[in-house]
Amino acid sequence: MTIRLMDPGGSGTTIERSLAPRLESLDGQRIALLTNGKHNADVLLRETAAIFAERHGCREVDFFDKRNAGNPCRPARLEAL
Repeated sequence: MTIRLMDPGGSGTTIERSLAPRLESLDGQRIALLTNGKHNADVLLRETAAIFAERHGCREVDFFDKRNAGNPCRPARLEAL
């Protein structure tokens, strides 16, 4: 019996990309948070939103729920974000 060893690192190529331009401030900005349906994820994200509002002056927070951590978010939901 022959045993073949496989390299888990793969052989794909990478493409360098530039970073998106950063905002100077979050003051007055809208943020959107997506919960993944895990237990207490909504509680954690609401606390995170409160910290963003307090420390960075975000004016509005929108919450979205994808209901199941194992499934990808629907494209329509991502568009709403």
